[in-house]
Amino acid sequence: MPEESKAGEAVVNAAAPGSHTAATDSGEALPPPPPKAPIRGLYVLTPDTDDDEWLAAAVAAAIAGGTSAVQYRNKTADATTRLRQARMLMKLCHARGVPLIVNDSVDMAIASGAAGVHLGRDDDDPFDARRRLGPDAIVGVSCYDEFERAEQYAGVADNLAFGSLFGSSTKPGAVRAPLELLTRARARGWNVVGIGGVDASNARLAIEAGADAVAVITAVFGTGRGAAEAIEEAARAVRAVLPR
Repeated sequence: MPEESKAGEAVVNAAAPGSHTAATDSGEALPPPPPKAPIRGLYVLTPDTDDDEWLAAAVAAAIAGGTSAVQYRNKTADATTRLRQARMLMKLCHARGVPLIVNDSVDMAIASGAAGVHLGRDDDDPFDARRRLGPDAIVGVSCYDEFERAEQYAGVADNLAFGSLFGSSTKPGAVRAPLELLTRARARGWNVVGIGGVDASNARLAIEAGADAVAVITAVFGTGRGAAEAIEEAARAVRAVLPR
């Protein structure tokens, strides 16, 4: 994305070619991500917010509640805000041994020092993302209800996301993906993420169908203004129905 590229240009240029290790504008090295591992269990995606203090407290609470991976997602903020928030969450998550994955942009993943990137249909090419980020980065790909898309990127992606499984309040117009896709994907030996309308009442259905992890926004973070205690409790409620 051009806007993001400009915002992170100086930082991206500071990273070694093919590396997703970044530095700040002042040259300060950013901490490395935790060791790469398949995503399992509860995978939270952040809601749109310009409130850095709330965002940090909310993500810390979600991790305390059992989150195993965090995806930074903000569709409304400008590139400068997204880079600031991504760096903030990278430090918070990686200090707790939880990978931070950036939505949409390889440039932003590099600039923030994130553990990887998650890419949709209109984002950067997953093959190019792997080339730029290297083998130690996490590359996730949204496959919607398209098994053929999963087959196309399975060789380069660490995880493949299918959804919306149950209808999404975040994306009410999103295409619905049948649970049977998760079963087919699991049979191929892929790391599978189920997304879309997942909450404590149905997360187990996604796991039983074949998902290794469930991606959640609203069921954990609510409307994006809740107290940390409520977010931790909500995360625990979803985590409780998932395999240990």
